Amino acid sequence: QPTPAPEPTTPQEATTLEVLDEPHDNAINTEAFHLHRFPRGPGPGTFLHGLLEWAGQLGFNKALEDPAAREDMLRRRVQLRGWQAWHDTLAGWLEELLATPLPLPHSLSLAPSPSPALTEPSEGSQVALCELESYQVELEFWFAAHQVQTRKLDELVSDHLLPGVSRPVLDADTLNGMLKGFIDLAFEHEGRFYVLDWKSNYLGSAYTADALRDAMLEKRYDLQAALYMLALHRLLKARLPDYDPHQHLGGSMTVFLRGSRTTARGVHAVPAPVALIEALDALFTGSATASAASNQEALA
Repeated sequence: QPTPAPEPTTPQEATTLEVLDEPHDNAINTEAFHLHRFPRGPGPGTFLHGLLEWAGQLGFNKALEDPAAREDMLRRRVQLRGWQAWHDTLAGWLEELLATPLPLPHSLSLAPSPSPALTEPSEGSQVALCELESYQVELEFWFAAHQVQTRKLDELVSDHLLPGVSRPVLDADTLNGMLKGFIDLAFEHEGRFYVLDWKSNYLGSAYTADALRDAMLEKRYDLQAALYMLALHRLLKARLPDYDPHQHLGGSMTVFLRGSRTTARGVHAVPAPVALIEALDALFTGSATASAASNQEALA
C-alpha cells in the first residue's frame, strides 16, 4: 500500500522521488527520436526534466527558434553524463516536443457559461509548447493540512478521477502541517489554466491510453494531479479577478515523455472536476471535518 512520499525540497528531488523504484540501466541502443530505450532511473529522469526546464526558462518558442542555443546546451549536458551516443535522438525528440501540439483536457461542461468571452474547448483542443505565451515553470506551492484523513482523501480522488477503476489504496494516516510541491508547468491557454507534469517512466514500447491510465493509477499520479489542480485553484482564487473554477480551471496533463511520438503524444489529460477540487479545498482547510461534526451534533 502506498504512503505519502517524503516532501521534496527542490524540483530535482521531486523528480527523483517519482522514479526511485525504477530499474537503473545505461542503454546505448538508440533509435531516432524515440526515448523508450533511453536509460532509466532517477538520473535520466532528472536529465529529461532539466532539458524541458531549460527550454521553459529560456522561452519555449525561443528555444525552438534558436537551434544553436539548443545544440550548445544539449552537447554540454550529454557530455557531462557520458551520453554522447544519445545526442541526435535527444536533439530530434526535444525539437519535435517543443513544436508538436499536445491534446488538452476537454471540458466536462459542469456548469453553463455565464461569460461570452470564454468558450468551451472542444474535444480536439490542443496546444504546442512553442505556442504558449503565459506560463510558469516549476511552480512551487504550499498549503496547510488540518487533520486530513488519507483514506478520505483517497476516497474523494477515486470517486472523481477514473471512477470505478481499481488502484492501490493509501495507508490510513492523518496529515497535519504544511505540504509542499512543485508543478513542472502551469499555463494559460484561451482563458483556461492548466497544470502539466512531465513523467520519464518507462512503460515499455506501447504508450497506449490504457497503459497511461494504468501507470497513472499504479503510481497514484491521479492523487498528484488532484493536489496540483487544488494548488492551482487556490492560486487563481487569490489572484484572478472574478475567478470561476467552472470557467477558468482547465485541468491536468500528465505527459509521459517516452511516449511523445504516439497518437496521444504520451498525454493523459484530465478535465478539472470542480466538485472534487472544492471538496479537497474543504478537506484541507478542515471545514469538511467541522461540518461533519456539526451535523452529528445536530442529530444527537
